Amino acid sequence: MSASGEPKTITRGYVRDFFKFTDSDEDVVTLDHIMSRMILKEYGHGQYICRAGDDAEAMYFIEAGVVSVRGQNDEVINELDAGQYFGEYAALTGDKRMADIQAKGTVQVYELDQKTLSVLARSNARIYSLFLKNAYAQATDRYRKLVRTLNSRRGMGNPGSQKKLTFKSLFINYYLVVLIFCATMIISLSPFAAEQTEGLMYPLWLCSPIIFLVGYIVITKRALEAIVLAVMYLAIMLAKFNFIGAFYETVIGAVMETADIILLVVLMGSLTRLFSASGSINALKYIAERRIKSGAGILFASFCSMVLIAIDEYLSVLINGACFTPLSDQKKIAREKSAMVMGMSPGALCIISPISLTGIYLAGMIAMSGGSKGLFFMTIPFNFTALLTVFLILLLITGRAPLFGGLKQALRRVKEGGSLWPEGTDIEEEEGGENRGRIANLILPILVFAAASIITGTLEAGSFSVNVLYGMFITLIFTFFLYCFQRYMTPEQFFKNVVFGIENMLAPIVMFVVSKCFANGITEIGFSDWLNEIVQQFLGGQAWLLPAIIFGLFTLMGALFDNPWAMYAIGIPIALNLSASLHGNPGLYIGAVCAAGLVGNEIAMGDIFFIGPMLGINPIAYYRTKLPYVILITLLAFLGYMAAGYFGG
Repeated sequence: MSASGEPKTITRGYVRDFFKFTDSDEDVVTLDHIMSRMILKEYGHGQYICRAGDDAEAMYFIEAGVVSVRGQNDEVINELDAGQYFGEYAALTGDKRMADIQAKGTVQVYELDQKTLSVLARSNARIYSLFLKNAYAQATDRYRKLVRTLNSRRGMGNPGSQKKLTFKSLFINYYLVVLIFCATMIISLSPFAAEQTEGLMYPLWLCSPIIFLVGYIVITKRALEAIVLAVMYLAIMLAKFNFIGAFYETVIGAVMETADIILLVVLMGSLTRLFSASGSINALKYIAERRIKSGAGILFASFCSMVLIAIDEYLSVLINGACFTPLSDQKKIAREKSAMVMGMSPGALCIISPISLTGIYLAGMIAMSGGSKGLFFMTIPFNFTALLTVFLILLLITGRAPLFGGLKQALRRVKEGGSLWPEGTDIEEEEGGENRGRIANLILPILVFAAASIITGTLEAGSFSVNVLYGMFITLIFTFFLYCFQRYMTPEQFFKNVVFGIENMLAPIVMFVVSKCFANGITEIGFSDWLNEIVQQFLGGQAWLLPAIIFGLFTLMGALFDNPWAMYAIGIPIALNLSASLHGNPGLYIGAVCAAGLVGNEIAMGDIFFIGPMLGINPIAYYRTKLPYVILITLLAFLGYMAAGYFGG
């Protein structure tokens, strides 16, 4: 405060700018009303301005001094000084406070009561939009972190590996690749590469693109880069000196052939972004908190929410970790147990959902490899690892799962009064508020999506396929009116979120296109025909073993790749081709590949350093806890494929 008693920070001009008022008579009157309702309060050093769990009765503007934002372990997670504000979103929504705010030294704040704020928001769309925009900004920061890591998991490089490479490093990194390409060019020009050539080295020539791809991914962990280079390798084998032209035509052809799937993927990204931005999913947390009293009920509610939002597995982990981990803590559930439920369920659910990003990718790969439109549905009963994982999760929730390893130790630790989380867990508090919407704003668009996709589906030759692209257009139109008419977002914010969601689908789109190019290339060089001959020659009357062999080999490949999408690009065309040549069940063969991708990804360690922090658990402890169960699922699935191959393969 100045000597005259006038505010020097939270002035009339400050408040005018904060609420984006103009010089109109209406805004001047509103500004006068706000200024008359703001009350100056002073707090001494160490006093709490508000505490976590308190009713939100006001928002605060800091006139002078510094306040500390403290987490659940009393650690300082943020500091705010003069000119900043806090508590606006809780005051607007009526939610409980989510953090302690403590004065650091003498602090003066202007308090604007919750009733005045609510009346302003209801009567002035611009003010309501302002507070929503602040909530969106916080959600967007978190969402961008998710997308960066998500893209890296789908092949767009490694998280945290953005260090600038020197020319020398680049030269060394790609020197071997250039040598391999040159050697491939020389061999492709020789009689050795002719289709009629016979000899011991010819199979190695046909397998060389896959060997190159597998080796590059295992060494670099850069799946997208590996597949692009493998497509270039195939172009050299097929077109010799014209490999650049062949590469260009291959990519353009793949884009044209997959245009409908590409459009569906980008729109799916928009829909998931809208769900996140609207805050509708956060409503699950508040419903569960009010109505569910048992620990098993909280975990089952989490599982149901993952079934409901089985669109993107990483988004599902993020949402459920934020919503239900605090609730499971309240019920004294060991973090290892809640992490297994929330960490393993999304992958299993999304891989058998035709409207998830993974499901769309798999259905697209099947269609591009020559399979029927409805073949993806035939793989679901044969995706043994997904079904076994879901069964395990339900056993965990009900307390009937066998206990061993890290999970048994964790439950004993908590029962004896120890910590809910394992040693080494980094407990972090979210700063600011979370955008809370309505559960209906999540359920209704999903129901519309499912209904529209089914109603507009087609039935061909006894095989039914849903029209998810048509359903997506209808859902986005419906969601626009649903969200905007309730003022959860303005039309401008709606379309910004649509565009942002499209941008975030870059990795799946590029991976999808280059996977199509690679699948086409290995067929053109004659690899598929050669593989069919080898299988028929060596397996003979033991073809019933092939589903189990496919599952075992591609599980190993998926674990080495640490990226199931790259593995699917190799496995699905091979499995479909083998099923046709051996007159096997294509749903069983491709189901084995899909199952291998799921369990291979669980065996690999890449995901745990992403999922662990999202679920509030030490990543290594999480991996050690789930690994025995993943191994058990793998062994049971392998036996299942042997039985399925024997009785119906």
